[in-house]
Parts: sequence; structure tokens; C-alpha cells
Amino acid sequence: MTSTQPQALLIRVGRSDAHWWWADIDHEALGCRLVCRTLPLGVTKVESPFSWNFVLLAVRTMRMLFQARREGFAYVFTFENDWLTLIIATVQTLLLVRRPRHVILQFIMREPTPTLKSRLKYAFMRWCFRSVHLCVCSSRPEAAFYTRVFGWSPDKVAFVPFHTDPAFVKRQVAAEEPFALAAGRTFRDYPTLLDAARTGLDLPVTIVAGRSTFGSVVVPEGVTVRYDIPLPELIDLIARSAIVVLPLTEREISTGQSVLLEAMSMGKPVVVTRVNGTVDYIDHMRTGVLVAPKDSEALRDAINRLAGDPALRRRIGEAGREQVLQQHLPDHYAQGVGRALRNKR
Repeated sequence: MTSTQPQALLIRVGRSDAHWWWADIDHEALGCRLVCRTLPLGVTKVESPFSWNFVLLAVRTMRMLFQARREGFAYVFTFENDWLTLIIATVQTLLLVRRPRHVILQFIMREPTPTLKSRLKYAFMRWCFRSVHLCVCSSRPEAAFYTRVFGWSPDKVAFVPFHTDPAFVKRQVAAEEPFALAAGRTFRDYPTLLDAARTGLDLPVTIVAGRSTFGSVVVPEGVTVRYDIPLPELIDLIARSAIVVLPLTEREISTGQSVLLEAMSMGKPVVVTRVNGTVDYIDHMRTGVLVAPKDSEALRDAINRLAGDPALRRRIGEAGREQVLQQHLPDHYAQGVGRALRNKR
């Protein structure tokens, strides 16, 4: 790493300056000397702008932003589209400030709807994101969507494949147990999975979801639902499962990569819906099985085919794990972000 490399400041809300996926990255690949700093609030997430925590967040964010400017940071990195990101984008747009250049990692924003609230929200976002230098998202179709809906130039959005914790790859995975696992709360198509279970699955299914996911829906025999379990417990279930199933709804944005890559990193064969969040990650019948959206018969057949073929499960699981090793670790993400920054200059 040379002294001429620009500095980049990664800002988070939380209790520690450590962040697992930047701990061992190659700074040469990123093209920046990265510094991680945490805004101490006593909470990891601010829920409402009408709260004392939000006021503290705004004040401390602006203080850290102007300090970064004084210290000569070339970039400031934030995650997703949370309050921290919006505060920095709004301040820099309002004050016509473009330094340090704002880069949003793992950018995601739900599609607009015909409602007045949604139209006002998008009008505000188009304005406040004017100051943003680069948005990094997790699928190619999603990048095209943001370019279109915000009227951005193509080089303002970059697709960089999502990453996972190297600890999952290193984990000693126990012998598989005879059950399929589905997990996640956002944009999951569990009704299609339940329909597949009603028509006959050769394995019992465990679903890990939020308490509001199912409501009064009747869960068929052979399906167990667990709610809001801790992450270590979820990882243990993935490690013990025979198959991981990821039924997703069709969206312009992408979702599902976290569970998908966790499963692949542990050598689990995956059955996933062919949507924006998965088409860049799965090579059909090599690193996973893709099925059409809302097709319960295809989902049932894919699960049953894997359930009855241990050699196929092993082959797909091993290919998926190798893909993670080659494309989806923190260093790979840093390389992708670095390329996007160089292309943007």
C-alpha cells in the first residue's frame, strides 16, 4: 500500500469500530486506505426521525462528516439506505458539498408505488441523492432499475456481487440431517413453498421467519415454523440441513443473498426462485437449482429431486462452496468496489 492512496472513511452506527468483512481485506485491491469509525449511540439502529436518538445521530454524523473533510478523506462509505446514509446525502446536497465523495454500499430501495407518500418519498430521494458519488448494489437488473427510476447516469450505479463471512466457509459442517430449511423475512414467497408441501415433499421443512409472516395461514403437516431465532441458531440449522430453499417474490430490487451465500459457503445445495436477486449468483444445476416464480410444482419437484439424489446434492453443494471461495468473500467485494471507484473517476 502506497502513501499516495486516498483515504476512505467507513461510518457505522453501533458499539464497536470493528467490522468483520473489512478486517482482512486487501487495501490495494480497494484502492483506498480504509478507516472504520462507529457513531456511538447505544443502539445499532435508529427507528424513527422523531426521536432523541435521531437528533444525536444527525449531530454526530455531521460532526464526523466535517471532521473527515478536514482530515482529507477522499471517500465516505455508508451502508444501504438508512438514516445515516440519508443524513449525509441530504447535508452534502443542501450545502453543495461533494467532498468527501459519498459511496453507498449495499444500496437498496423499495420500488415506487402509485401512492402520494411513495411519490413524495421518491421526489425527495432524487433530490438528496444528487450529491452521492456511487451506489453499489447486489444485482445487475437492480442496477438497471435504479438508473431508470432515478434518471442517473449508468456510472453512478455499480453491481458488485454480495459477500459472506469467511467464518462460514471455515466452519466444520456436521453430517446433514433429513430436512430442508427456508429462512428470511423480506420478500419471501412462503405461500408457494407451503403449496409445494401440501402436494407432497419428500423431506420435512423448517421455516425460520418473522412472527408477522404467516398470520392466520394454516401450516401443512411436515412444515415447522420457527420465529425470530438468533443468527447463531440459524447458522446451525443451515449447517445441519440437507437442502436450503429460498422462495422469493418477483421484485425490481434484489434480496435473499445473505441466506443464499451462507448456505453455499457451507456446501449446501440450494433451490431458489429465479428473480433479480438470484440470477447473478446461481448457475442452474451446477451451483444451485433455479425455479420459476410462484410455481409450486416446480419447487416441489426440485426439492424432491435433490432429496432423492445424495450425489447431486453433494455435487451442487461443492460447486456452490467453490463459487463462494472464488467470488463472494470480503476481498472479492473490496476488489469490485475498487473497480467501480476507478471506473467512476
